[in-house]
Amino acid sequence: MRVDPKGAIAGYPAVLVRDTLRRLRVHLDWNLARLESVARLSSAESRAFVRALVSAGLIERAGPGRWSITGAGQTTSSATAAARVTRATGDRALREFMARVERVKQEPNFLGKVVAVVLFGSMVKPEVDRPSDVDIAVEIVPKEADPERARAKNERRAQELEARGHRFRGLLDRYDCWYREVFTHLKGRSRVVSLVDLRREGEIVWAAPHQILYRAKGWKPYVPPASPVVHPAPPVDDCPF
Repeated sequence: MRVDPKGAIAGYPAVLVRDTLRRLRVHLDWNLARLESVARLSSAESRAFVRALVSAGLIERAGPGRWSITGAGQTTSSATAAARVTRATGDRALREFMARVERVKQEPNFLGKVVAVVLFGSMVKPEVDRPSDVDIAVEIVPKEADPERARAKNERRAQELEARGHRFRGLLDRYDCWYREVFTHLKGRSRVVSLVDLRREGEIVWAAPHQILYRAKGWKPYVPPASPVVHPAPPVDDCPF
């Protein structure tokens, strides 16, 4: 996905929306104070911003005074604002990406592995000479099948990274260390690749033109369970509505 660096999303600068969602996505959910901090907005401005993001379907209520990012918001957070690329540049970026997938598989320091790679969007359309970017969705699972041993390995890896100076932004960031290290490596420093999580954003990926580039033996697309009907919570003091 590409955003126009001079355009708007939900009535706000597109880059501000993308960058805010990108900083918030490391948290399972968050409150207005967190939004004010990452977006550098006042309390009143943050309330209006939340209303706009909810209306645009980019965030949703996660509890009294708390919100979380939706699948559409995750996609927007991964969008690029770089200029459109040539087909040759996109193909080269894709080859380099698949090489990183293989490196993740081979190197023991990576605790996760890629079980599916799906190319989607404009790169799948042969008639598009200058794609907006290279949209890729991946599914990442732990290499260790036993949950207890996987958690122990993750904690050891987190301690190793801390010893090297890495700072985790919260408990969720630390808990997902195994996943985030793989995801960050796959993204690399590429301004061409827009990377998303297939399990979280499968609805968007499968609805777009797509091509499965890699699937591990036995892999099947994840089908989320039907969502129960949730009735709106009563207003609370810090609710911006």
